[in-house]
Amino acid sequence: MSTLTAIAHPNELTKDVKNDYYLVPTVLGTLYHADIIKRLEAKQIATKNVNGDAFAKAYLNEVVLAAGEGYHVVTDAFHASTVINGAVYEQDLGHNIPADRLELRINFVQSQQARESLKDITVHVQEQPAPSGPVIQNVTNPVKNIPNRLDCGAMALLQGLRMAVRGDLTDEIGVTFTPVIGGADVRIAADQMSPNSPAKVQFVLPPAVTPGEWRVKISTQGTTNRTYTVKEVRTFEYPYIVTVM
Repeated sequence: MSTLTAIAHPNELTKDVKNDYYLVPTVLGTLYHADIIKRLEAKQIATKNVNGDAFAKAYLNEVVLAAGEGYHVVTDAFHASTVINGAVYEQDLGHNIPADRLELRINFVQSQQARESLKDITVHVQEQPAPSGPVIQNVTNPVKNIPNRLDCGAMALLQGLRMAVRGDLTDEIGVTFTPVIGGADVRIAADQMSPNSPAKVQFVLPPAVTPGEWRVKISTQGTTNRTYTVKEVRTFEYPYIVTVM
């Protein structure tokens, strides 16, 4: 049986209940293809005649190709299918449409077996170590409203608690994007944000935040009181990876 550790944050959005919390899973790190193969090798789930790495890559690539052809792929872990966003017009009917005119993505949905496997997991709840600091609850493009996904050069909206970016240590406060794989941090300063409030922080994604996977954190000396700041910078790292398209 596995144990998932979660941090409990005071829920300030429910007015009638004073002692409730919401839970955020503790992120232990990011695992990539090679890391999953190592986990399998550690469990000795491999054979001498099969290259586990090559087989897994070929299998997953075939899943993506099949979904892109219009198949609904059903596995023990997930269901995959292609979703099309975008508009076409009457003159387009009966013609091939270039992919760059539409937004195509593969939608992965957990399977029934995956849902069943979560029933055996125990959740260990820990107290939020800095309950008075900022908390990011959601990162999204406010137009498309798809969680944990942003578009290059478009608006980015952070929603949460105690997030107003204020303070005297201007070189340390702001929203920082850190690439998951190499590269330099990109920081957005307070003067680039509107609104910049405890519940919402919004800004245009800088060109330096290129397509890929990013971690997002917010640093501020602000509090819920608009005229009061703390001496030290308080930082919160969003527990989910944000994908920039």
